Amino acid sequence: MTQPKITRRSFVEGTLATTLLSGSLVQSQAKDRRDGSKYRLYWGDLHNHCAVGYAKGSLRHTIDNARGHLDFFAFTGHASWHDMPKMPGDRHMKWINGFKANADHWPTTRTMLRDANGDDFVAFLGYEWHSSRFGDYCMVFPEDQPKLYLPNHVDKLLDFAASTDALAIPHHVAYKQGWRGANFDHFRPDVSPVVEVYSEHGCSESVSAPLPYIRHSMSGRSTENTIERQLERGRRFGFVASSDSHRGYPGAYGEGLLGVWATELSSDALIEAIRARRTYAATGDRIALDVSLNEQPMGSQLPFIADRQFDIHVAGEDAIGSIELIRNGRVIHRSYPGDNISKSAPLPGRVKCRIQYGWGPWAALDLGQTCQWDFTIGIHNGRFLRAVPCFQSGPFEEHLRDELRVASPHKVVLRSYTSRLKCFAEDPTKAIVCEFDGGPDAILSVRLNAPAQREIRAPLATLTKDNVVTFMGGFTTESVIIHPLIGPASYDATVRYCDKRTSNGNEDWYYVRVTETNGQMAWSSPIWVG
Repeated sequence: MTQPKITRRSFVEGTLATTLLSGSLVQSQAKDRRDGSKYRLYWGDLHNHCAVGYAKGSLRHTIDNARGHLDFFAFTGHASWHDMPKMPGDRHMKWINGFKANADHWPTTRTMLRDANGDDFVAFLGYEWHSSRFGDYCMVFPEDQPKLYLPNHVDKLLDFAASTDALAIPHHVAYKQGWRGANFDHFRPDVSPVVEVYSEHGCSESVSAPLPYIRHSMSGRSTENTIERQLERGRRFGFVASSDSHRGYPGAYGEGLLGVWATELSSDALIEAIRARRTYAATGDRIALDVSLNEQPMGSQLPFIADRQFDIHVAGEDAIGSIELIRNGRVIHRSYPGDNISKSAPLPGRVKCRIQYGWGPWAALDLGQTCQWDFTIGIHNGRFLRAVPCFQSGPFEEHLRDELRVASPHKVVLRSYTSRLKCFAEDPTKAIVCEFDGGPDAILSVRLNAPAQREIRAPLATLTKDNVVTFMGGFTTESVIIHPLIGPASYDATVRYCDKRTSNGNEDWYYVRVTETNGQMAWSSPIWVG
């Protein structure tokens, strides 16, 4: 029997619309809507930085990383801060020099991003505009833009966005106004159809939400500026997340990325989907989240109707801890898919397995090092269906790249690097999630060439309950963990909930929040009724 053709993008683009198996999963992920269109899920990042600005890494480094594991991205170099506060000494020159680097590189940036586009990848041109008074905006242009427009008032910026059909996406909105938090008095949904709910700054959903603002100097979250408070005030916008990576790593795991339900992978289709708010925010795991109300997708605005049927489908990359339906800021339905299932993955059948690698010597003991990995994952008496990367930004190394590729339905090859030095949130690990078919007699193997010669063989029967931990040498060396298998009952869930309301002249807004048992989260864009 002829084997299906396998490409690198089939695995590393990371969308849940990819497969090895004759397009079967592609078809299952294309969602039929009442208007007859079909949407597919694409993953991207619309906010990230490198040395074309005041961060680290070349723009080539950024593009390579984005192409390696995303479907699309926008590069948003640091561009201006017209009301920058005074800094001690000449420390403000870090920002000033970064803005000059972005301006000087603008013609080259335009060329590089235009050339990065292809049939399987979309690159958008953009920049980030800072303001203490008005908050920060990421400008994303659907087409080439020769003008780098940097006004000193947000209204002028938003007028420019309208005149160029650009998106102006507010960032880290929940900081206090005057401290680079969003000034929603100037909010315009025509050019800001979506708002960034999560990035490496943290989560802006509410002041009690997980993943608080803690990594920067602008204090924590202000209630007045949270997403929840703005929705209460009647503002309408969809949700996105992006990394705000400062190491040239769009879509860095744990720092934020967005899912977009679009008709195809093209600039026009992605921009249309974002304007229609068919978007959602995710922290790291590529949780497939599809939400509809009376068959209308996330982001919709509906007239009043008393009977409201919600259909929610979640396909996680780990076990699903909870699915919450929120109406007007309060949870009205909560499901716990993990509570009623066995902890043992059923075999034979489709299962997922997370292979995590890193840890290693303590930086605090001056033992920290960058470790390069080269290994092949094999499956005997089974076949791979998908492999999804969980690559984060640290440590920064200009010349290193994470590469995940496929040799056959029975073999996945990974070259990567980890370190305890300068990792996001001090996480010294990376991972991939493999989905495969297999029975109890199947064997998962990991053959390492670097950092040490090792071969790990784990029968699936063992992995139904146990993990396998292997060190690369003596005490403090790096290690690999093959996590226990999880079955569809753990990572795939469908919820139908009916909400009945009487007309009181007010609108209702709903969104879905998903939390995996490993702490990774996703938030759907709201749906408004009334």
